[in-house]
Amino acid sequence: MKALLTSAFAVICLTTTPHLHAADTSAASKKIDELLAAGWRKQKLQPNAPVGDEVFLRRAYLTVAGRIPTYQEATAFLKSEAPNKRAQLVDALLDSEGYTHHFLSYWSDVLRAQSVGVAGSTTAQNYLNFLRDSLKTNKPYDQLARELVSSAGTCFDTGAIGYYMRDRGMPLDNLSNTTRVFLGTRMECAQCHDHPFDKWTQKQFYEMAAFTHNMTSGSYRSTSADETNKMIRADKTLDKETQDLMRQAITEVVRPLRDTQVVQNKAAIRLPHDYKYSDANPKDAVPAAVMFGKPVEIGKEIDHSKAFAEWLTSPENPRFTNLIANRLWKKVFGLALIEPLDDLMDSSTASNPELMKYLEQQMVALGYDMKAYLRMLLNTQTFARESIKEVGMGEPCYFQGPVFRRMSAEQAWDSMIALISPVPDQSNWSARERERVESEKRHLLARMLDKTEPALLYQAAKEVAGAMRVQNKEFDQLRKELDEARAKEDKAKISDIQRRLGQSQRILRETVSRCFHAAAEKSGNAEVKQMLAEMSGGGEMEMAMMNAMETPRLEVRERDLEGALKERFLKDAEMLGYKDEKSRKGYEGYLKTLHQTWVRAAELPSPAPRGHFLREFGQSDREVIENASDEASVPQALLVMNGSIGSQITSGWSALMLNLLKAKTPEGKLDVLFLSLYSRQPSDSERALLRQRLESYAGSKTVWEDLALAAVSTQRFIFIE
Repeated sequence: MKALLTSAFAVICLTTTPHLHAADTSAASKKIDELLAAGWRKQKLQPNAPVGDEVFLRRAYLTVAGRIPTYQEATAFLKSEAPNKRAQLVDALLDSEGYTHHFLSYWSDVLRAQSVGVAGSTTAQNYLNFLRDSLKTNKPYDQLARELVSSAGTCFDTGAIGYYMRDRGMPLDNLSNTTRVFLGTRMECAQCHDHPFDKWTQKQFYEMAAFTHNMTSGSYRSTSADETNKMIRADKTLDKETQDLMRQAITEVVRPLRDTQVVQNKAAIRLPHDYKYSDANPKDAVPAAVMFGKPVEIGKEIDHSKAFAEWLTSPENPRFTNLIANRLWKKVFGLALIEPLDDLMDSSTASNPELMKYLEQQMVALGYDMKAYLRMLLNTQTFARESIKEVGMGEPCYFQGPVFRRMSAEQAWDSMIALISPVPDQSNWSARERERVESEKRHLLARMLDKTEPALLYQAAKEVAGAMRVQNKEFDQLRKELDEARAKEDKAKISDIQRRLGQSQRILRETVSRCFHAAAEKSGNAEVKQMLAEMSGGGEMEMAMMNAMETPRLEVRERDLEGALKERFLKDAEMLGYKDEKSRKGYEGYLKTLHQTWVRAAELPSPAPRGHFLREFGQSDREVIENASDEASVPQALLVMNGSIGSQITSGWSALMLNLLKAKTPEGKLDVLFLSLYSRQPSDSERALLRQRLESYAGSKTVWEDLALAAVSTQRFIFIE
């Protein structure tokens, strides 16, 4: 390692942490090659030829880090003379931030994790952060699956509850998703009737669903707020309108805590009313039972979801290990040994059964360590062979090399980010910080409501109810005026009324915050007052609760540049000749805001909005498991050529353009262009052709920008060779 760190190759490892206590998988890598070779001999096939360092470098980056290498990374690796530099590269990539970004995008697709559009934003973000941290710390896969399937509590306790929140109100769909994601078994058909193509019955489906049917997703259950609602119902002196308004007041104060809790109820699951088979009657209660493998003992004191999670992730489960071994094989080699990998049946057969069995054994032996398993695959000779250009639809693949395939939407976007940003793997720190502050404030609100005496909350609700009664009349009048203005198409009046409605709504939130703050301040609990002070964020104490209801803002430009970004700024500013304060501030501001928009796909809102590069290139909407597309289209090419991503790549401050600027000759610029995009130097024929192009573009000020845009639109760029 010391020799590595003193060589030019060290630049590749600058953003990684040292790989400690890595499992030795070299013998297993050789065994995989042997088993593949036996399969080739049986099929009378020849292995593909080994690839050079250029192809290996780009393939490894795209497979592990999900992007192409930067110009500096490519140059350093290709110049390195370290005898085992490929294995060192694999280790560095597995320990990099790039690995976390890439595999978060992948697992978010599998688990349908979204930051927008699903449940409360706090739970959605905490779910993604849970997955991100699990990948970053290399949590064993079986542990990750257990934590997801047995998760309960609030999102402040664990972001894993997002797994159930994702299917809130749809427990049967959640069971179907669980068996597909973790067992490769499609049971959704058995939800309504016996499976028409497999052996599963409708009753078996309900027996499986009985384990997790009672995982109920909903809003935070504040003990004091619940007690307050009981007091409202019990108070016979209140008229119905007042009771309703008081309950609305309680709802308003806990609104920021909606969809933040999963609880396990105890009611039995029952067969549907139209159940038509002879083995049970409609509406019969169904006891929990597994459909294959070792039976699970269920008693009154046993947590059903935890018992189910233990069975699901057991090495003895005949499908759990098979699926993850197959899934990660497909991530590395492009196809699974069993296709489709998430529709396993008793009749399913791997293209190389001996290899499939060995991979399962290794997954168990490695303790479901996904990085160790990937290292084993990446260090095979087979991964370093020329790709298979075509595999017939429905035909088995024997993996004489990896499968030639198109980049995913995330890989394409992230590769272009590597051409834009000098630090392409940086996190969207301002978004992460907003999420952290928001989550902490929401948690404070939950704890404060729990600690405040119900009698005080009751009085606050009564005061808010009085304000609501007055305000509702104003709302009704404004809505009536709005309807009239719309009928007359009076745009000015419509805008004014909408502004007044928004202002009135804000006044209501302020009233709720002020009244419940006053109630909490009267509490005899010292913890409550301390939490109120923290919640106010240094502002007015009366607005403490309102602060918890709103998304915090951060001034990105006020934060100083740090680390690699600061070092890059100082070097580039000098190279660009920026000596005046205005020019330096402009470039510094550009670098500071890169992390918000021009950042890895995993650091952006997910799924991206319609029309965004990621969606146009086939990013999953994450409504269905692995719903991405890799189909090409004309709009994709137009988006690169005419969209904002293309203009960013060719802007004067992009990483690519700055590297081209540093090269002083046309030949040197050609080398920079090819190493940046293709991780190799141009061939003699390519160089000769491009010289002609450069001559024909003599005098053009945008020749390199035009060449860069043309290059990123080619199949050679968008495919993983």
